[in-house]
Amino acid sequence: MDSQPNVSLSNSTGSVISIEQFEFQEFLKDDIAVVIYLIFLCFVGTIGNGHAFIIYHVRYKPSNHRTFVVWLAAIDFVACAVSAPFEIVDIRHGYTFNSGAACKCFRFINHVVSIASGLMLGVIAVERYRKACCPFGRQISEREASIACMVTVGVSILLSTASFYLYDVAIKLTDIPNLSGTDCTVGASDGQQSVFRFYSLVLLLISTVIFILCIVAYSFVGKSLYKQMRFRQSAQLKNVQKTLSGNSVSSDNKMSVSSLRHKMVIEKPEASSSQQIHDEESSMYSDKNKVTLKPLQQSAKNPMVPGKKRLDRTRRITLMFLIATAVSYVGYLPNLIILVVRAARPSAYLYLQAGLGMLTPVLLRGYFLSNVTNPLVYCFVDDRFRHECSLLYSKIFQFPAKRKPLAL
Repeated sequence: MDSQPNVSLSNSTGSVISIEQFEFQEFLKDDIAVVIYLIFLCFVGTIGNGHAFIIYHVRYKPSNHRTFVVWLAAIDFVACAVSAPFEIVDIRHGYTFNSGAACKCFRFINHVVSIASGLMLGVIAVERYRKACCPFGRQISEREASIACMVTVGVSILLSTASFYLYDVAIKLTDIPNLSGTDCTVGASDGQQSVFRFYSLVLLLISTVIFILCIVAYSFVGKSLYKQMRFRQSAQLKNVQKTLSGNSVSSDNKMSVSSLRHKMVIEKPEASSSQQIHDEESSMYSDKNKVTLKPLQQSAKNPMVPGKKRLDRTRRITLMFLIATAVSYVGYLPNLIILVVRAARPSAYLYLQAGLGMLTPVLLRGYFLSNVTNPLVYCFVDDRFRHECSLLYSKIFQFPAKRKPLAL
């Protein structure tokens, strides 16, 4: 579409104003907050997702957990490094955007990354459900997880092709008579407006279904993990009671449990519980006398360490994806709701925009929030990821760092 030429005219005060001057005034009045918000998300998200992609891809062993995180990090990196900068340019040139090809292309990328991120969180919820609630059933393999991620991106691309028809450079009127500009937005034709309303409702329906699916799946996962934790606690407490009653003490070692505990503490008073577990596993095949003593000492001193460690790891991974899912839809749903209101009731949208003020453009771009918070969630929940980041920078800046064994 041909761009609308810039025009100028005398406003109510009699001074001459061009479309560029009007655009800059509107930018200073309404869009400073959203641009600062997007610059921050772009900076933090690009760095964070770059770290997540490299560390999970290079340092983690192949697993479904690793596959999903690597794909999510790649999608989020594109969103922060490509889509967010385009939004900043589009906001700054809200009345002078005149490239139809760039408009269609970047709107298409925006839709691909936002839809793919949401759909992938739904796939992750299903995988977490099967792992936690159907442990003896058929599980999703690593290859199938990769295929699921590729299919998710393919479906997102298919759903986003409507952007090439819907978006274009269109005339944007101002509140000054005879002064107008051009903007990258939904086309003004009746066909484009009708398809956009239907398209927005479809996306809202898909996001709602996936959100409900995630709620149901993670509810069952949480219930299953709680039952597993209670069962392991009960079983291991029974084993401790048998140990303390002397049933598990061999006839060659008639010393009391308190004497054994005292002896083991003297041998390694400074060792942590996790290091003791590692040492016990490495010494079981080299010292026959310790085979009978150390399991007893481990059970009496910390009866739930091995099972609890495995369970905690599963719970951390599930919690990590649960938080990522919640943040994603907290940011994505306001965008869809506002778009549906704008398409269905333009007058209601104007009233909503007046009430929200500068929050309106922020909420319209709230879907970028999930692209940025995912690596932050990994950092706070996954201790392995934090440790690998510290190792990376210790090598880069030659800082001393202790390397400790961490479970995947």
